Amino acid sequence: MIDRNEIERRLARVLSKDLRVELGNLLGYLGDPPNLANVPPAYWNDGWRDIQKDIEPVLLDTLLQQADETMLRIGIGVNLDNVNRTAVNWARTHTEEVMRQVWLRTHEFTTDILTRYSGVGEVIAQGYEEGLSIRQISERLERMFSPSRAERIAVTETTRAVVEGERAYVAELERETGQRMIPIWMTANDELVCPICAPRNERPITNGEYPPAHPNCRCGVGWEFPKGGAV
Repeated sequence: MIDRNEIERRLARVLSKDLRVELGNLLGYLGDPPNLANVPPAYWNDGWRDIQKDIEPVLLDTLLQQADETMLRIGIGVNLDNVNRTAVNWARTHTEEVMRQVWLRTHEFTTDILTRYSGVGEVIAQGYEEGLSIRQISERLERMFSPSRAERIAVTETTRAVVEGERAYVAELERETGQRMIPIWMTANDELVCPICAPRNERPITNGEYPPAHPNCRCGVGWEFPKGGAV
């Protein structure tokens, strides 16, 4: 069984390091006194790509491992070349989308990214109004690039990669054999389960919405053949 905690820690370390680097780049561009207009458009457009390069292999490896483990658990072999192709395509496209969204949520820029800016820009604007030094502004910006944010992303995307690994195997199984499997939402079923996921516990997933249901979601999926066995 893959060690989800270790994967989460690995992802969190990578993300935390990369976000710190990007914060340093941002502060370097801003200058002292800080001026948002000093930040080149390329930073907003492409700053996430270096982070993508670091996390994509981790998510891909997680997905492939989970697909293998699901095949061993269910006991029906499939063509893993097809699963691998599915995994590579998913890791590339999904990781790019994740990092775009992380970047947008970090910066939250509008159409005119150099003149109107919420999030980072709001912090800088407040700094001007309050007469804060670049060091004080930096301390406020750190919350947007914090290790806790990296941890949330790591937990959420580990859950997603695990589930997608299972789905990649099941999709290939169904394609090759025609045997259908039913996905069942599984929580830890303890006092930490949130109100979003608790009502879904041990219920079939019929709407195509799989874990994670929210940031920090650690739910999983159980897979069952229809009653009466494989069909």
